Amino acid sequence: MKKILAVILFSLIASALTGCNDIKPVVGSSEPSSNIESSVKESSQVKEPSSEAEQSSKETVSKAESSEENVSETEDSKDENSEGEQSSKEDGSENEDASSEASADEEQSSEHEGENDESSDDEDSEDESSKEDESLFSFRLAIDYVEYKLPFDYDKLNEAGYYLEKTGTVEPNTHTRSLDWKDDDGHKISVQLWNPTDKAKDYDECKVGSIEIKLGEEMNVVLPGDFSFDFDVTPEAVKEQYGEPESEHIYDNYVTLRYKKDLSSTVEFFIYTDETMQKFSSVTVKNFV
Repeated sequence: MKKILAVILFSLIASALTGCNDIKPVVGSSEPSSNIESSVKESSQVKEPSSEAEQSSKETVSKAESSEENVSETEDSKDENSEGEQSSKEDGSENEDASSEASADEEQSSEHEGENDESSDDEDSEDESSKEDESLFSFRLAIDYVEYKLPFDYDKLNEAGYYLEKTGTVEPNTHTRSLDWKDDDGHKISVQLWNPTDKAKDYDECKVGSIEIKLGEEMNVVLPGDFSFDFDVTPEAVKEQYGEPESEHIYDNYVTLRYKKDLSSTVEFFIYTDETMQKFSSVTVKNFV
């Protein structure tokens, strides 16, 4: 029994010893594995610098890209600023142009306004002048197509072909009685000479201050407003043309109408309603001012 147990024990020991020998190669093979692991570790340690380099490279690339981005952003900013400045300049230029155009428009408008004002003033002046010319108190008349405005110089009647057969002197600031002037055709007008100075004057140095013309002289006489004083004249026609007179007197065969500015400036119509006496109808324009 002891022998059997000894044999079994020996077998177990032998088996144990055989098993250890079998493991040794494995252990030996593990050493290479350890070496491999070491190699791997070394490889990883070697790769780590590479990884750092890659990291550094990546950082460099990233910085470069960041720099490029910054440069791009800077350039974009510059472009935007440039565009802004350009736009500002253009806006400024447009504003200046607009301001210049507005100023030019204002000046032109002002010029036009000035021209309109002058034109309006001229029109007003023409209207006033026209109204004055149409008024009896313009003291204008035309005799045989020659225009006169009282008072006027003595020589003007001489130039129109009228002459005075008398000579004489007029005292300062006075006028004569009616004096008859004639032309070569025998037409006659009655005139009062006026001396507005402080010294005595001869007739030919005085002014004509009053003219009276009768229808019987058969001259072409036109008063302000193109009113013809002829055989068709009536008191009603005179009033229709010049309005109501300062005074009106009606008699059996004639009517007098007197338009007065003042005592020294009047226009008086003496109109016969009797046809047989109509040639004695007259108009007298007087202005000693």
